[in-house]
Amino acid sequence: MTGSAEIELTEEVPFQVMRRTWQPVANSADLPLGKTLAYRLFDTDLVVARLSSGLMVAGDMCPHKGARLSRGHICGEELQCAYHGWRFNGAGECTNIPSLVDPPKDKLRLSHLHNFPVQERYGMVWVQMEPDATVRIPDVPEFEDPAWTFLIGPATPFKAGFRREIENYLDMTHFAFAHATTLGKAASPTVPEMTITSYEDGFQMDAPFPALESPHEQPGKLQSAHHRRQRCFLPNFTTIRQSFTDGDERVLVHVPSPNAQGECTCFWALAVSPGFKGPPPQDQLQFAIKVLDEDRIMCESQVPPEVPINPSRGGWGVLVTPGDTLANTFQRTFRKYLLERLAIRANGAG
Repeated sequence: MTGSAEIELTEEVPFQVMRRTWQPVANSADLPLGKTLAYRLFDTDLVVARLSSGLMVAGDMCPHKGARLSRGHICGEELQCAYHGWRFNGAGECTNIPSLVDPPKDKLRLSHLHNFPVQERYGMVWVQMEPDATVRIPDVPEFEDPAWTFLIGPATPFKAGFRREIENYLDMTHFAFAHATTLGKAASPTVPEMTITSYEDGFQMDAPFPALESPHEQPGKLQSAHHRRQRCFLPNFTTIRQSFTDGDERVLVHVPSPNAQGECTCFWALAVSPGFKGPPPQDQLQFAIKVLDEDRIMCESQVPPEVPINPSRGGWGVLVTPGDTLANTFQRTFRKYLLERLAIRANGAG
């Protein structure tokens, strides 16, 4: 029997394993009826379309001449290729070849698109590249509680890998520097005392926001002292719950959807507790957009673009500090996650 210790991790492994996970590919608001979008997920080009019959996600290539179907048109319940007018229904079946009066059934059958499972949740469109009924999108009850105010942020491309974005989102010591004029206006660079709890599907960190006891400038509500609970659901779904001293709460989620090696798109949202005593929700959204852009700049300036799956081999990441505790926890648990799933496949159970 093959054990996980005998399996070597390479930079290709994360994409191979994560094809069975649900990944966001669009915000629902950006995909109204009759719209098509192009999206790259795990180095695979996809067309995402909303037909009258529902959502459709398939390989972004017409089987006729390879034209991008994302440049096509929606005709009711069908997607029409912009090049020669071939039509496909929501199941990916080719229903019409205009140049043939009576298309042979075998030609229609061979022209079937490669469709992928798709669903909508939290105002996002999610895709699973390899079907696996055991994999679910993590639950965020506040996002579906009508008493909370739920807002979707704009999908944000990063010229950096998804693991870079996760490490940045988990980091508790960069606020005073990368976010000096926004989130970190009254933040301390000192590492807060944190508690890390492990779960089968990831880990959780509980710690106070590193706020200065005597800041030079009076912080606003979003920059003030609060408790942070950061929950990482492997492989790349992370929530942060902010609990303020007056009882108000916010919950944010970040999911860096991997486009290619060293590139991802961050899908994110936030929910605000009822009667929140602070900036209006739309102002909070704009504030979060500024903070995320500061994070994007930091991630895109790091070398290499992606956190190596075997950091020691590349001579990177050896100067660790106590502030890197969460990053190291993610690296360790993510590698374990990959090895366990590779072992399952190797043993023929997946």
